[in-house]
Amino acid sequence: MTHLGSVTRIYIGSLNKKFVLSASKRLKLLIANQGVIEIDFSKVLVIEQANTRFHWCGFFQTNEPWNHDHRINPDFELMIVTEGVLKLVIEGKQMEVHPGNMLLIPPQIDFAGFGDVADVCFYWVHFEAATETDGSGKGWQLPFFSQEIMLDNELLLIQQMQTIKQMDFPDSTLIDAYLHTLLLSISEKYKQPLNAKKNKHYLVDYMKQFLQRNYQRTVTVEEIAHYFGYNKAYISNLFSREVGETITQYLNTLRLEAARQALLTTSDSIREIANQHGFEDEKYFSRLFSKKYQQSPRFYRKCYGRIEKM
Repeated sequence: MTHLGSVTRIYIGSLNKKFVLSASKRLKLLIANQGVIEIDFSKVLVIEQANTRFHWCGFFQTNEPWNHDHRINPDFELMIVTEGVLKLVIEGKQMEVHPGNMLLIPPQIDFAGFGDVADVCFYWVHFEAATETDGSGKGWQLPFFSQEIMLDNELLLIQQMQTIKQMDFPDSTLIDAYLHTLLLSISEKYKQPLNAKKNKHYLVDYMKQFLQRNYQRTVTVEEIAHYFGYNKAYISNLFSREVGETITQYLNTLRLEAARQALLTTSDSIREIANQHGFEDEKYFSRLFSKKYQQSPRFYRKCYGRIEKM
């Protein structure tokens, strides 16, 4: 792990010599002899389950202006943002990755940050894999970019991968299995909406996006109804019917997952974390957290530890 000012980088994994080569040399490494993969953020990459191997993973956090280094990776990099906005230029295209968004960058893709950003946190995983060439569709379907997938258990898997790697097992069998579970989970969640009924109301996705952007403050059903120009009863019934849970339940799920991340990545008090994530009452937050994760926030932090700044 390195720490510069208020920037924290935590590196966990096997750092091969190829990772420290200068990006300016425009590495000509090939992935599974298939050459450079062209990236289209509106499409999906299908990778083979066999020969998918973990390289390294980590957590990045900064509280001061920061810009991502220019880079060309020799492997895949998966990023999941938990706080702030990650701003990147990828193959000449500007992108903003917001909390809850997932980004997959294939090997040999030129990318760098643009514009200084602060208060950014994200998890990242490097791995090697081969893309499917037989057209069978049996591999993992991974979107290059997603705003729709609810990535909660996936973050926990990455945290567990960090812990496993620190235990220094003699081979990579276990951590590769966790990587496979992570990619499988993302693939299944991505395919789930594709299998849903096609007549789903368009408004539901907009409502989810609104909640994902505003969960850190007090949000009422009345406000949502007014924002979209519908009455409260219609909005409530529509969301419950299409999503399978109430607006409040969905909102609390977003808040609890973000608070769980804060417990592991900050030194803020339980009260501060509750307030920062839309809970005005610390006791109410603790009660909901304990019900969802079977542990109190304080014991959860003690049990799983906290990623310390160094």
